[in-house]
Amino acid sequence: MKYLFVVFSIGLILASALTFYSFSEQQDERPVLRWMTVVNPVREEQARLFEQWMEDNGYPSVDLQIEGPKDSQKNIVQGVAGVAGDIFDCYYGEINLFQSIGLLEDVTDVAKEMGFGLSETYEGVRSDLIVEERQYGFPRCVATYVYWSNIDAFEKVGLSVPPRVWTFEEFERIGKHYVELSNKPGEHQTVYFSTQWSFIPTIMLLRSMGIDVYNETMTGSYLDTPEAKELYAMLYRWVNDLHLIPTVAESRALSSQSTRTDKGIIYLFSKGNFGMIFAGRYGLIYFREVGPERVSISEFPHQTYRNILSFARSSTVYKGSKHKDLAVYFLKFMASDVYNQSIVEDPDGLPPSPKFAYGKTFSHPEAYPNEWGLHDQIRDVVTERGVSFSYSPFLQMNSLFRYERDTMDSVLADRISIDKALDELANTIKGAMMKFANKSERLTVKYKKQLENQEEIERLHAEGKMIPLSLITNPFYQRYYVDQGWSVPEE
Repeated sequence: MKYLFVVFSIGLILASALTFYSFSEQQDERPVLRWMTVVNPVREEQARLFEQWMEDNGYPSVDLQIEGPKDSQKNIVQGVAGVAGDIFDCYYGEINLFQSIGLLEDVTDVAKEMGFGLSETYEGVRSDLIVEERQYGFPRCVATYVYWSNIDAFEKVGLSVPPRVWTFEEFERIGKHYVELSNKPGEHQTVYFSTQWSFIPTIMLLRSMGIDVYNETMTGSYLDTPEAKELYAMLYRWVNDLHLIPTVAESRALSSQSTRTDKGIIYLFSKGNFGMIFAGRYGLIYFREVGPERVSISEFPHQTYRNILSFARSSTVYKGSKHKDLAVYFLKFMASDVYNQSIVEDPDGLPPSPKFAYGKTFSHPEAYPNEWGLHDQIRDVVTERGVSFSYSPFLQMNSLFRYERDTMDSVLADRISIDKALDELANTIKGAMMKFANKSERLTVKYKKQLENQEEIERLHAEGKMIPLSLITNPFYQRYYVDQGWSVPEE
């Protein structure tokens, strides 16, 4: 019965797609491009700008239609069946996922010809655009996560906002003071230093200790190392012992009390229930509407190595599209003056082309003098210290996030010790990689080669010799080894 339901559901999806596609083509003589993304007023305006840009530049006239919600599974089902939308939005490793099953068009050559190659965007997001050195997308925007502090909330309890650059020890010391001064003794806690934790800041904190989630060749995990266990013990203390950060249950309970359920976390931040919240430049869109008006920026705390995760929300072309020749214009549009200027004015991340993240319009928006200087800080941290996620070809990103979340939940609930939990997590990741690598001969060969490279890296490291960057596939370690003087940059 379960399988019958799945088959029936897939059939409905395909039938709906075919009906929609056929009807759309009949209503307008212009070719219809379907953009699979999040449906909201911002996307609708971007679609309008694209159609106008095509007309203004003498390119073929098109009808760009938005279809949502953004749904990876739907894209896969329709893509395999040959009836998916023409343009996919991809986040957090989805380019790797879609490319691995043959859904994406390789745009490497046409990108160079049409002006949306890798040189047109930030170095720190390359891993979000390429697979095995071939380009499959271009950023719709470039994002990162920083800590935003509510200046009024800190001043209310007599504290200065956290500094832009700070250490683990400073985070804990300032957080303890904020929580102690903001909550009445003996009463139920309603104020926390930070919003609920997630894996994304954990990655940055790990990297600040000199390790990443994956090893140098992304064939194994470093989550069972002494450094990782030290970090998770610290996170446990911040959540369970010092209550600087709410548990999942505490965060839900606090949000349920908010009178603004549509933007509950932002509303609670504006009221000081959270001294800080992590978000990208896009956070300003919500602060302009809900508050707070006075905010400052801090990087995530670090141990010794400052870093920031930068990533692209990318647009890609469906390989089975009937209008691939027109869909690539949408990626060219992402690199255009018109589109980049729209991102400058509507802070949905950083503009895809770095040259637009400078100048008065970006740095000093006339209508928002309270934001002057903040935009520059986000741009600088991405250009100076931004490194993308590590996407292993042997494990999908959503699986990694699920494994880590289950482990963190078990640790915080005291169901398992940190040492045992992280040992099991590393073994789970290794087992999943081996299983995935065995799916094809090509992956098996690649996995064995990467294991050999990992052994060579470890041998050279133990002998105190320089490590050729050609052995390293993890983008974090490519940057870290050069910064540490263990490798030299390669052209």
